[in-house]
Amino acid sequence: MSKSESIAKVYEPAEVEEKWYRWWMEQDFFRADTDSEKPRYSMVLPPPNVTGNLHMGHALNHTLQDIIIRWKRMKGFDVLWLPGTDHAGIATQNVVERQLAEQGKRRTDLGREKFEEMVWEWKDKAEKNILNQARRLGCSWDWSRKRFTLDEGLSRAVREVFVRLYQDDLIYRGEYLVNWCPRCSTAISDLEVEYKPSEGKLWHIRYPIQGSDGFVVVATTRPETMLGDTAVAVHPEDERYRHLHGGKVLLPLMNREIPVITDDFVDREFGTGAVKVTPGHDLNDFEAGRRHQLLLLKVIGEDGRMTEAAGSYKGMDRYEARKKVVSDLQEQGFLVKIEDHSYNIGLCQRCETVVEPLVSEQWFVKVKPLAEAAVQAVEKKQTVFVPEHYERIYFEWMRNIHDWCISRQLWWGHRIPAWYCDDCPEVTVALTEPSNCSHCQGSSLKQDSDVLDTWFSSALWPFSTMGWPDQTKDLQVYYPTDTLVTGFDIIFFWVARMMMMGLRFMKAVPFHTVHINGLVRDEQGQKMSKSRGNVIDPLQII
Repeated sequence: MSKSESIAKVYEPAEVEEKWYRWWMEQDFFRADTDSEKPRYSMVLPPPNVTGNLHMGHALNHTLQDIIIRWKRMKGFDVLWLPGTDHAGIATQNVVERQLAEQGKRRTDLGREKFEEMVWEWKDKAEKNILNQARRLGCSWDWSRKRFTLDEGLSRAVREVFVRLYQDDLIYRGEYLVNWCPRCSTAISDLEVEYKPSEGKLWHIRYPIQGSDGFVVVATTRPETMLGDTAVAVHPEDERYRHLHGGKVLLPLMNREIPVITDDFVDREFGTGAVKVTPGHDLNDFEAGRRHQLLLLKVIGEDGRMTEAAGSYKGMDRYEARKKVVSDLQEQGFLVKIEDHSYNIGLCQRCETVVEPLVSEQWFVKVKPLAEAAVQAVEKKQTVFVPEHYERIYFEWMRNIHDWCISRQLWWGHRIPAWYCDDCPEVTVALTEPSNCSHCQGSSLKQDSDVLDTWFSSALWPFSTMGWPDQTKDLQVYYPTDTLVTGFDIIFFWVARMMMMGLRFMKAVPFHTVHINGLVRDEQGQKMSKSRGNVIDPLQII
């Protein structure tokens, strides 16, 4: 052994690991070869969000994948492990908005273009750190195929899927009750709402019966929304209220006459068995309102303040209005009693603001036709879950699925490829920016300002990263992939949606086996999350 090759006196893991990783890269050991005659094995990396550094959960997940990948290489397979990162929509935008807030600024102070530039700068910094961490962890990725969800190729795939689903009548724009975060100023999906136990109150309120000295008592946990009541509902088989069928009551404080309707959605055991119906601020009430063609009033706005429809309460914060409404009810003799009440409160997963159900015009995917094929694929074992019991969770979600709200009132993400015409009420959906309206040929067009839910692009990850919609050699050789390794918390967010989109656009499942691993949690039992700030950098340990 020469002097230059002598063994170091002190073992420095970082130096040794870097030396060998550099050598692996120089030898091109990690690159998949579409022309190889070896048997194939492929896997896509669940792309980390560019919201910050990798944490111990990523270290666990990446290590499990690396074990499988290296084992397959040693077994003589041509292996593709395709890496990349995710733009992470609302989560990344929130990171940058918090940085602006520290300077006393808001994104609106910068404007859309400048704000997006700032987010891209953050993305480049965060992604560089993520890739360095992965290298230090020894991840044997095929670096030549690294992707980012906002790369032009992947963005093209997103537009293609949107347009095709729209043309197939599976994407539509409509008014519906959505989960609205007043802090993030956007609609969020059901899965982005976290429900936590809360100790609140149940207010019992007297509604005078028209044409009578009597009254009906209604119980509610949200008295501020009563300003938007357009009916009182009772169960059709509840004998206590049979005399009210077809009658009317007077809405306290607003002095507005509203009907009494019968509907079997009413829980006779809740409160008094008579419920207020507020179609603008409750999903069950929204559906009942449609069935009974009730007036819909929006008394809480997107900023969490009371609207003009709330009368004298206009401009108040929703919780300030609650106190004032309760005070006025008591003063005017409409408040019967107040009880302690335990219930679950919905919080925005990103910022923990209490979510407000609001009626809003949004873009939706009709997912039931897509879910049917995805359910059948798992039933037929085209895709299997390990452990198997996670199939039950998958089936439960997929068989009770609702239309997917895919529009977000954000600036960071894939802009919705839809344009509105100043000369007619129609919308033009296209792959590229149109010069004329597709309906009236008008030339004054404005693109939808919303972006797509980040999970829309993530749902395409197994095939968009391989070059779809082009029929590439990578797709021919490596799709469907063999295995996906991920956490149970995103079975519906991501796994189910990849199944639906893969079957729709590739006519095949995106992966044959889904390995579900546990979550790495902090000392409070909370999931480690970059957005929560409770993470440990794995490099601090290794």
